[in-house]
Amino acid sequence: MDESGSPKPNPKDSASYFAVGGVLIEHNDESSICLQIADFKKRWGIDESVPLHGNEIRSRKKNFAWLGRKSEDEQNQFLQDLTATIVQCPIIVHGCVVSRKGYLDRYLERYGSNTWEMMKSAFSILLERVSKYVVLQGGEVMVYFEKAGRREDKLITSYFNDLRDSGVPFSAETSTKYAPLTSNQMQRVLTGIEAKSKNNPLLQIADLCLYPVAKSKDQPQNRAFQELTQSQKLVDTVLTSDNLEKMGIKYYCFDNSL
Repeated sequence: MDESGSPKPNPKDSASYFAVGGVLIEHNDESSICLQIADFKKRWGIDESVPLHGNEIRSRKKNFAWLGRKSEDEQNQFLQDLTATIVQCPIIVHGCVVSRKGYLDRYLERYGSNTWEMMKSAFSILLERVSKYVVLQGGEVMVYFEKAGRREDKLITSYFNDLRDSGVPFSAETSTKYAPLTSNQMQRVLTGIEAKSKNNPLLQIADLCLYPVAKSKDQPQNRAFQELTQSQKLVDTVLTSDNLEKMGIKYYCFDNSL
């Protein structure tokens, strides 16, 4: 699991969205996915310890400044190889994308400068929907997220525990149509949560997959999003129409819907 954009309540913040999401992976597939990422790095002479950080790749900075010095053809080859590597992995991409403007218009007066309410909302929506999807598969979920610092890691863990103990932090009246799971149901599905370093290949894939989903409202034709869609890697592409509204990718506060 990863995050993208800004959860801060300042209306002057230029970020248009905040998103939480990542990839669902079967435990037995972890080693093969890690091997595919390692092979990709070898093909491009990238040290195994260097994370495939999406922002650095897109900006051609820091660990990927070398990419900006390549020809346009070579840069395109790199991106095509990276995309092909990701869509070959046995993953399902999920997420919750929040319109910052829509969220602030709706909740700023209620929450004021409480920075973390937007993050808690997105986190809770994501994991509740993931849980419903995993119930369909007859499985359980262990959540991994990138270490950000003692305070931040503790906060994320508290959101997870609150969700298991009390269920989603939303009005029962307004959320009924989404058929949210009870806390007892989520306790059976959500088995644990753990912070991992950014060197973890699975977190690198989560980072790379979340960004195109987060940008899909503004850039629905972006190549990475289209590749994920065509390869049926997005959870929305494998759900029936009956389940899509209840457990698909959530675009929150982009209009007047809840």
